[in-house]
Amino acid sequence: MKKDDDIVDLEQEFYDSFEKEQMLAYFDFIVPRGAIPGLCKISKPKKGRTTYFSAIFLIDTPDESTFKSIASYARNINWDNFKNYLPGFNSAMSMPYAGAKTEIYLIEADIFIDIPIDMPKQFVMHKLYPSIEKVTGFKAGTLVFWDDVTIAKNDVTHQSFFQKIKDFFN
Repeated sequence: MKKDDDIVDLEQEFYDSFEKEQMLAYFDFIVPRGAIPGLCKISKPKKGRTTYFSAIFLIDTPDESTFKSIASYARNINWDNFKNYLPGFNSAMSMPYAGAKTEIYLIEADIFIDIPIDMPKQFVMHKLYPSIEKVTGFKAGTLVFWDDVTIAKNDVTHQSFFQKIKDFFN
């Protein structure tokens, strides 16, 4: 259990998520309020049948004003609107970033569905991805499936966290 004064390493938490979940896809997006760029990673549980999807949104916040704007925008996303767009939607649990201002605003949304999905790639492409765009209001870019990506190992030692994530996904 972490104490209030413990520091959470967001970068490590992000990489640790790969241990529990299988990365399916990612896409870039623009937050309409200020045309702010971001990336979204979509995952599913590694074990068992897929009954939830995890969407992690990483949004660039280079200054305090942008950070506050994104925090306000994130608080107003109605995740329950998935019921209007996503077949089998049961519930969503959103965890917006709650720490001090950083270069990245992070939102994790776990999206639970009633029926196990046997073909997660098709479900993500035709149902989840368009639903995310409608619910969040983000202008989504190209959906890229992890299976289709060749990862090149680069030296990213001196890059910002946001740049490391962008490079990791490219």
